[in-house]
Amino acid sequence: MPDTYPAPLSPMRILEDRVLQLETMLAGLDDKQSDLRAEVRTEIAALRSEIKALAKAMETSNSQINGKLDRLFGAQSVVTALITLGTSIAGTGLVHLVVSIGN
Repeated sequence: MPDTYPAPLSPMRILEDRVLQLETMLAGLDDKQSDLRAEVRTEIAALRSEIKALAKAMETSNSQINGKLDRLFGAQSVVTALITLGTSIAGTGLVHLVVSIGN
């Protein structure tokens, strides 16, 4: 049986799990525990801000990677076109040479 290892949780998933735990705890608190309710609300807000910042950083990284990939594929297309053009010209020249020698 192959060894199975749990997949590492992403930082965003860990933060979302923590927010869910805090929201569940907050729902169970009475009005008498107002100090604790305020503290939990503050922590939830901080975690949500951290999640948004992390999501924005991931989006920025993804767009940078996509831009680099676009440039790479563009350069690859240019190189392929140049090779095709070169082989076409060489092939045409070779046919011309063979026809000239045959005459």
